[in-house]
Amino acid sequence: MQTKPHHGPHQHGVPPLMLQAHHGPLDVTGKDIIYNSKTDTFLVRGNAVMTQAHTVLTADEIWIMRAEHKAKAVGHVHLTDPEGILTASYASIDLPTENLVLINGDVLAADKTYHLRGKKIIKTNGQRYEIDDGFFTTCGDNQTDPDWSINGKQINLHMGESGVAKGAHFDILGYPITMLPAVPFPANTSRHSGFLSPRMGESGLRGAQYVQPYYIDINKSSDATLAMDVETSQRVGLLGEYRLTNGVDDYFWVDGAFYNESIRSNANRQSDIVDNQVASPFIPVDRYDLIGMTRQHLTDDITIYGNGLTVSDPFLLRELNLWTLSRGFGNSFNSMRAAPSDFGLIDEFQGGFMQFQGVVNQDLIQPQRYALQTLPSLSVNGFKDLFGGLAYISYDTQAVDFWRQTGTDGQRLDLNPSLTVPWRLGSYLYGSGTVGFDETLYEAGGQNINITPVGTKGLLYNNGLSTGTAGPTGFFHREIPWMNFQASTILDRIYDVHFESVEKLKHTFEPFVSYAYVPNVNQSDLPLYDYVDRYNGRSLLTYGFTSRLLAKIPGLTTVPQAGGDQPAAPAELIDPTATSPFASGASNYQGDHIVELVRFSLEQAYDTSHEVATDGSGMSDVEANLMLLPTKIATLGAQVDYDPRQRQQINYTSVYFDFQPPWTNNTPKMYMGRSTTGSFLQVSYNYIGPHATVLTPTENNSSELIALRVYYDLFDRLGVYFAPSYDLASSQMLSAEYGVRIKSPCDCWAVDFGITDTVNPNEVGFQVQATLGGIGSFGQMPFGRNPFEVLGINRQPGFIPGYY
Repeated sequence: MQTKPHHGPHQHGVPPLMLQAHHGPLDVTGKDIIYNSKTDTFLVRGNAVMTQAHTVLTADEIWIMRAEHKAKAVGHVHLTDPEGILTASYASIDLPTENLVLINGDVLAADKTYHLRGKKIIKTNGQRYEIDDGFFTTCGDNQTDPDWSINGKQINLHMGESGVAKGAHFDILGYPITMLPAVPFPANTSRHSGFLSPRMGESGLRGAQYVQPYYIDINKSSDATLAMDVETSQRVGLLGEYRLTNGVDDYFWVDGAFYNESIRSNANRQSDIVDNQVASPFIPVDRYDLIGMTRQHLTDDITIYGNGLTVSDPFLLRELNLWTLSRGFGNSFNSMRAAPSDFGLIDEFQGGFMQFQGVVNQDLIQPQRYALQTLPSLSVNGFKDLFGGLAYISYDTQAVDFWRQTGTDGQRLDLNPSLTVPWRLGSYLYGSGTVGFDETLYEAGGQNINITPVGTKGLLYNNGLSTGTAGPTGFFHREIPWMNFQASTILDRIYDVHFESVEKLKHTFEPFVSYAYVPNVNQSDLPLYDYVDRYNGRSLLTYGFTSRLLAKIPGLTTVPQAGGDQPAAPAELIDPTATSPFASGASNYQGDHIVELVRFSLEQAYDTSHEVATDGSGMSDVEANLMLLPTKIATLGAQVDYDPRQRQQINYTSVYFDFQPPWTNNTPKMYMGRSTTGSFLQVSYNYIGPHATVLTPTENNSSELIALRVYYDLFDRLGVYFAPSYDLASSQMLSAEYGVRIKSPCDCWAVDFGITDTVNPNEVGFQVQATLGGIGSFGQMPFGRNPFEVLGINRQPGFIPGYY
């Protein structure tokens, strides 16, 4: 039997797609169907079934009040729709919105990402639930006794927002663990104010560490985070962060912290100063840092920007293990040579740009009085076509005011115009020729800075600086002509493969050659501020080739992404959301998707008049590079520097390999907080010898380092992590991390235990982190992040904003 419901007023607050899914004719079947014309009511008895669009309701008896657009069901109630499965002994349902009341009810999401149960469940618009004597969990696979659940006498839950349980207790495998009068918990993908999950750890150097952040939702474009950091053997600190993002590329973010180290012992303080030859080898009691960045578009062409970093002492960044309260500020703070700050303005115009900038450096090693500041600089760069594109002129102009407290400083004007003529011979050979002239003017004064190198006068870690004799004073100028020529070609072959989603493969061979000439000009009497002040003479010939393998994938659909629709490449070739630093990316041509799968290059340089190697030869090493990203489960890259001269040896090697097992599920079905998700293998090897010429070593001794990171789900309930870093040159383990994960088979919860042993700082640390799927993480992440997750391949929406 079929009946059409009357459509009442528009249901405010109900998504249109939901209304559409629950509108349409009602189909009812059963053993007995009784219609009451006075009340416009149907009673269906015996195997009663009601169907509307994608919703199916079954029960022993179903009452349908057509005029009121409602239904009631009694006995073995079972309702399925695109949102999930509901069971109860009694149900009252509003048909258009599917608001309902369940007695002895059970609600399971269609994708099993959450599960509700209660003696009485009231569901209203927008996935709001009121639950009496029930529980909430994200363990949807085990419907009888979930691995964990939040239980309460009364639970108010808004999926997509948050929940509160009163008369609550937290259960594991059906057994109560903790009793609480009331407990709030997140259940949302949108941000809101509240406490974030804390970080906890233990180490011999820091003692027990506890970091408790509190998130503040200010408005749609700004938010903030406050945190307390307690390290029982070192410090107590307060951290604060404010973030304003008012456009795609307009933002103002600032993060600051203050620490008091009165609880730190002198032995702990002194043992952590490994490099006692810095200018200020002391750790103060009160310490601070301030990190900020901003970028604002004043017009479509004019942008102001600034990036700032300042610290109380040279050891602070190295000692901390938490620098900012959210990602986005950068990384590698613990290895910075200086704390730089810059500010400026960029004005873009047709064919060029103008940049006004100032740079302030806080030296973390040498005395601050020798630190060189750029206050300010003005650069104008651009090009202009000549003769209808047959040639073009380029100009690169820079005016700089250099300042330091002690040492040579002054002003510099550098003018570097050039003329370029591109050329092509048929379809196979093309290139360009360029001539330029560099004119540099100086106004300088001050004293020279003497440098005492490491290894002399007892210096073990850093060069020594001291004030020398009077330096260049007065007006100076320098004129250097230069030229270069380059030529290349492309040989290619296309293969019709028609394998899976790949229609064609294209292999290219691209040889190239270039020649650069700079005459010998004496510059020893000029000031030395940066690379502009010294041009080495050269008559340099560079030659080599690049070879690529590209795939053509036709007929791809588009998926919405930030910044517009982008073609979605097949998963077996490349993930469209990936931002791989290894891959050259993909492009579109006439509706087809072109993916670069492999790139290999080989090059060498030879100077006809100058030495480029320490053995007096004009021939450089041979450099080879390989990039491989054919699938989303593996990436490979390598760089090799080979000496073909007398030594005939490899002087530099860098190899990395990332692998994600295809037989494991690396995409969690729900948000897992800061927890590493998915099995992976990441291995890297780096070697640099003392005689490399393509990549000059930073020290006379060679170094050889191998690092491994691997996580694997051994069983449904157990995963292991191992990450050693070993210096082969010194036969020393620099660091080692060991970890174990205990988890649920459905990946709805996990507990991670990790131990880290490092040489610098000399520290053994212990971390533990508990994660509830869909809720977030509690503790400190021991394992780091899955490299494929970093690339964006496994990125999942999160319930907790901004804190990692």
